[in-house]
Amino acid sequence: MLFALFVPAVFGIFGFTPIGPATKGFLIGVFAGYWALAEVALWLLNTWWPLRHGGQTPVMRLLGLRIETVTGEPPRLRAYLTREFLLMVDGFAWGLVGIVLMLVTPRRQRLGDLVAGTVVVRVK
Repeated sequence: MLFALFVPAVFGIFGFTPIGPATKGFLIGVFAGYWALAEVALWLLNTWWPLRHGGQTPVMRLLGLRIETVTGEPPRLRAYLTREFLLMVDGFAWGLVGIVLMLVTPRRQRLGDLVAGTVVVRVK
C-alpha cells in the first residue's frame, strides 16, 4: 500500500526537478509525509473505527468478526491502542509471533489481545 503512495510522488518529482542535494532532502520529506499519513490512517482504522462501530473494522464486519473484552463487554480506547501498539510485536518475523501465540492460547489470542484483555469473536 505504501509503495502505491510513493510511486506517483517519485515520478512527479524526478520528472520535473533536477536531482541534487536539495531534491534529496525534498524527497525524504515527501516520503516521510506519505509514511506518516499512512500510519495515521492505519491507527485511525484500527483504533477509532472499531471503538465507534461496535468493535468491528469494515473487513471484520464482512468476515463476521468483532473485538470484545474477555468478559464480553465492548473494549475501551486503551484496549484498542494496546492492541495496535503490540501489533508490531505480533507482526515480527512476517507475523510468526502472532501466529504461534494464536495457536498455543486457548482463546486464539495474539499478544496484543492478551495484554489488552480482548478477544476476537464471531458475530452470531
